[in-house]
Amino acid sequence: MSPVQIPDQIPVGALACQKDTFLKTATTKCIGCSAKPDKKGFYEVLLHDTILFPEGGGQPNDTGFIDDIKVHNVQRRGLQHIHFTKEPVTVDKEVTLKVDWERRFDHVQQHTGQHLLSAVLEQEPYKFETVGWNLGDKISYVELAPNNGSLPTADQISHAEDAINTLICSGVPILTHEENNAADDNRPDSLPSDYRGGVIRTIEIQGLDRNPCCGTHASNLAQLQSIKFLHTEKIRGNNMRLYFVVGRRVLDLLDASYTTCKSLTGLLSCGPESFVPQITRLQTLQRAQAKTIKRLMAELAGHAVTTLVQDVKDNRYAMVHREDADMDYLVLLANGAKEQKLLEENPGAVIILAGGDPSAGGPIIVLGSDDDSVKKATQILTVHLDGLKGGGKGRWQGKCKTWKGWDSAQAAIKEVYTSQ
Repeated sequence: MSPVQIPDQIPVGALACQKDTFLKTATTKCIGCSAKPDKKGFYEVLLHDTILFPEGGGQPNDTGFIDDIKVHNVQRRGLQHIHFTKEPVTVDKEVTLKVDWERRFDHVQQHTGQHLLSAVLEQEPYKFETVGWNLGDKISYVELAPNNGSLPTADQISHAEDAINTLICSGVPILTHEENNAADDNRPDSLPSDYRGGVIRTIEIQGLDRNPCCGTHASNLAQLQSIKFLHTEKIRGNNMRLYFVVGRRVLDLLDASYTTCKSLTGLLSCGPESFVPQITRLQTLQRAQAKTIKRLMAELAGHAVTTLVQDVKDNRYAMVHREDADMDYLVLLANGAKEQKLLEENPGAVIILAGGDPSAGGPIIVLGSDDDSVKKATQILTVHLDGLKGGGKGRWQGKCKTWKGWDSAQAAIKEVYTSQ
């Protein structure tokens, strides 16, 4: 839904949030509001000016409040800024804005950190161009193009991280330059196609980098606190993504990592330096045990098939439930019954195989000498077993929520086959 078009609005590029990143509250005037909410329930609100940043330049939108009304999203349309709320805002009213500062400052640290990271890696001795980036909820990344066919090495990445943290400690000033772009004469290629006229902002890390950008940035590098490179991955054939965190996210990651290490220390009975060899040892042991279990289950299934043979010959049906059985074990039984030609030699016979804890349910297979036998058996089971679902002809497979009705189902099957 398009908002009421009122020209008295400070354009994107010259917003209060862009002129002063650190404004947390401000007053302005509501100059437009859609008459009805859109299909998602949002009103589109126009303000004269705003301290809530509209999404752009790779930086997510701010959230906050217009008086007591929550702003869920802020978007740019051309040079216009639109605030999305679940309640209407009175037009011509003076309102107080409040930004979600924790979210804003996090975006400031990540975005300015990306400018710094890209500036350092694009210069000597690295010469890796940034061709894209993403500011994620927890971690961010830059996409780097190769230099003469080569991507950054682990040593280069480590060296660059040290160099960037040294620059952060030095507190280099960050400056914002504004240029009127009314005639579109000096339009940077990086500007969106619908950004026409208005103000072009250039962010300068003094003595290091100048880049057109609409985002909110730190006033000096010391406000970034620190940067930590995480991991890399190759994409698009030749490019590389370098993942990173800046500022508060470094501390959050350290806190989460320490908590995890502390838990693993107790579980593995060793310190972090031994996690990898200990887990490797446990994985090797687990694989060996799984192999042994598979062999033993196959042997057990072989013995169980003998019971199935006798039951089918005596009663024309067999029902087996094991609490410790999974689908793999049931398949072994089913295949064993097939090898014995039980169903071929006993017309109208049915075999019902189930596994899992009585209260938790589990897998089930129903085999029959013909489709009608399978259908009849599953109809009886459905009456007695809660949440039974599955499908198939000749060999019906499925799951059941609980085996609490197993005894009554068994009695019903027995009654049907003994009465024939």
